[in-house]
Amino acid sequence: MAGAMLDVNIDLDLVSKALEELAERIGDLTTPFNDIAEYLHQSTDDRFRQKVAPDGSPWAPLSAVTLARKKGPGILREKGTLQDTMRHQASSTELAFGTDRPYGAVHQFGQRKGASGSTGKGSPIPWGDIPARPYLGLSAEDETEVLLIIHDYLMEPVAG
Repeated sequence: MAGAMLDVNIDLDLVSKALEELAERIGDLTTPFNDIAEYLHQSTDDRFRQKVAPDGSPWAPLSAVTLARKKGPGILREKGTLQDTMRHQASSTELAFGTDRPYGAVHQFGQRKGASGSTGKGSPIPWGDIPARPYLGLSAEDETEVLLIIHDYLMEPVAG
């Protein structure tokens, strides 16, 4: 045959081993989930400092009544306990990220006055409406970073 030719030989054992390794990676995402959780810790800390929701909107300001009663500085910051209780659990198929503090949900989603009942003296809990101040979630930048973390994990060199 005239012209140029290229002989292509495929080492099926090598291809098989590489595909098996890739299948293992896809079946167990614990490593990238832990990397994503580390990133989310940083991103959530940044939101606390900036006082913004994942979509970039500012948190609702504190009411005058809350400002008068509040001991610590800033919104969602009295002692820093909420921010300091961000935790994660990663498995091969799932990542959970957030806080186990009940008031974490109140601040994330908001709560109406009296929604948690009343004190022994009949005062509502909470004593006033608490607006939602979302701190958990993914911004557009977070979504991009999460996809890059997964991409980098899956694109690591396979057996060769």
